Amino acid sequence: MTIASPRKIFFICRTGQKARLEQGWGRQGKAVVSTQSTGELARDFLLQQSLNVIGGVMSPVHNDYKRYKKTLIDYEERRAMVELATQNTWIKCSSWEGQQSTWTPTRQTLEALQEEARLKYKEPNLVAKLVCGADLLESFNVPGLWKWDDIDKILGNHGLLVNRRDGCNPDKFIFKHDLCFKHQKNISIVYNPVNNDVSSTVLRTMASRDCSLRFLTPDAVCDYITERKLYCSRSDSEQ
Repeated sequence: MTIASPRKIFFICRTGQKARLEQGWGRQGKAVVSTQSTGELARDFLLQQSLNVIGGVMSPVHNDYKRYKKTLIDYEERRAMVELATQNTWIKCSSWEGQQSTWTPTRQTLEALQEEARLKYKEPNLVAKLVCGADLLESFNVPGLWKWDDIDKILGNHGLLVNRRDGCNPDKFIFKHDLCFKHQKNISIVYNPVNNDVSSTVLRTMASRDCSLRFLTPDAVCDYITERKLYCSRSDSEQ
């Protein structure tokens, strides 16, 4: 069935944040590797539902998040890599988080970026959805990690586009979690026909051991990492 007046959808992908876990919104290496492909899959999924995807952003987390993730590299370095990875694509880099005075929780970030997109595209009813992995979805069950009201507003006012992860069962989790079950119509599980096991941990480890990252992340990002010696475990005196 075709919807005569398609609902306008806008993607949000947070990068660098791990939700104080080992998983998160396109972690600081994976952000420039697979979030784009995940975004493409999510966009295809929504287009098949006769929904209109008019844009999307990747949002590097604020430097203040280093208090939760000690290995987080400087915001400007992460922003530069996202800019390089998304050049000439429909997904863009958002600098909103980096311009704030401190780290902002997911709900606040989604609300701000949604309002920003509504003004930019002159679409007052535009909805911003969070693209994430099933591991983030399941983090809703971690005690003390999320505010219950934030989960309710994220799912109720925005919604999730969830990419499956090995070891996760999002369908089962949604059924068991009260708020996820309540808002299940706003949670879309995106099918990925190609298994992608590339992770930020693998990329950072490879970079620290002088291994090539070609074909695992855009060439421009590979060159940036090499030139800046990012993630290199050796001391400056050894380089």
